[in-house]
Amino acid sequence: MPAEYTAFHGLYEDFMFWSIIVGIIVFVWMIYAVLRFRQGMVDESKLEKLEPGVFPKERDNMTLETAWIVLPTILVAWLCVLSWQSLYDAWGNPPSDEEAFVVDVTATQWNWAFTYTEPITVEETADGLPYTLAVAVSDGSISVSTGTMDVNLTAIWTNGPASGQFNISDGGATQNTIIDLQETMILKINDADGDEVYSFQRYPAQSSSAGEVYVPCGEDIKMNMISERLGEADAVLHALFLPEWGVKEDVVPGVTTMLYFTPQETGTFDVVCAEYCGMRHAYMTMKITVIPVADSVYDGCRSDA
Repeated sequence: MPAEYTAFHGLYEDFMFWSIIVGIIVFVWMIYAVLRFRQGMVDESKLEKLEPGVFPKERDNMTLETAWIVLPTILVAWLCVLSWQSLYDAWGNPPSDEEAFVVDVTATQWNWAFTYTEPITVEETADGLPYTLAVAVSDGSISVSTGTMDVNLTAIWTNGPASGQFNISDGGATQNTIIDLQETMILKINDADGDEVYSFQRYPAQSSSAGEVYVPCGEDIKMNMISERLGEADAVLHALFLPEWGVKEDVVPGVTTMLYFTPQETGTFDVVCAEYCGMRHAYMTMKITVIPVADSVYDGCRSDA
């Protein structure tokens, strides 16, 4: 079910309610008709002999015919009214590339490729640490501080042109090194027992993440999508579906389509293909991780929430 803050959550409940009502009416009538008119319950010798293609005028029931035209029409019209807001949210008000965090999506048989158009940093600190761990990565240095706490930590980093490690003690350390901010930067800090207490990943613009895509919480996320040929596999129709936000859009060969949403809670959610695209269609899955933003207006987006 879509998240509660999306327009699709209430819509899902409304459609389920009316589907149940209609289903009850249909099945009650069907069961009644099956039991009431089953073989042996009606004297067939008294039945009127009907001719194929001829409906006796005396069997007309204008009230019944009007009812089963008017009532379903009203129901369908009402469901269309309920759907209007969700249609507007899904297609009616797309953010511009300047306003949104944009990710380019390329679909192939049978993979998703996500490319960032601007940098994004993913940080995670282990719970329950008895000290404050502050990390800063800049052009040429990595700084780690644990305040006044004297702990033994090891930082291991990789960044395109270089990699290495250094130890942290006496409250902190700074490593002057080669850092290329145009390359993916990965930094992990382990304690004396080898347990990971901190991880840092920075994806620069035009880089891709395999198996998972990261987006900031509380911002408009816009995905520009296209389907392409990969080797001998043709470019075919796909559909990017994000169940958490109830949004789906076709990904078409040779045509750029667009999907947008605004996550208001952090977490990791499913990405699936909702358009049959070949024998490995069911394996065309990935994960989307919404990362916290310290100054977000949404409580579910802040790391301290």
